[in-house]
Amino acid sequence: MRRRRLLALLGALPLAGCTGGPGDPITMLAVNQDDTAHTVTLWVANNDRLRVANTVEVAAGEVAELGTTPWRRGRYRVTVRLDGEPVIATAFQSTEWFNQLDVVIDADGSVELNRGRAA
Repeated sequence: MRRRRLLALLGALPLAGCTGGPGDPITMLAVNQDDTAHTVTLWVANNDRLRVANTVEVAAGEVAELGTTPWRRGRYRVTVRLDGEPVIATAFQSTEWFNQLDVVIDADGSVELNRGRAA
């Protein structure tokens, strides 16, 4: 019986850390696909509690980290400013875990919010 447990444990080790779950934090990035540098400001509130408030300069074609926060069930409010102008103000209810919340600046300068599960 000990041998079976050992084999099961050894078989699971290569997967350790490769699969995300609710214990993983939400990582927020500013992804600039434009050919111009931008200033991105992000505010994220969860259940009426401010979790992230940050401003970053992101160079053309680069990525900058805006912040991290633990995932929690509930209502999220996200506000984004690009170069001082409001571009996103949205709210959503989260009942399923996610660990990625990115502000993506497209090549044409438009901005979108990308939420999902990263590996």
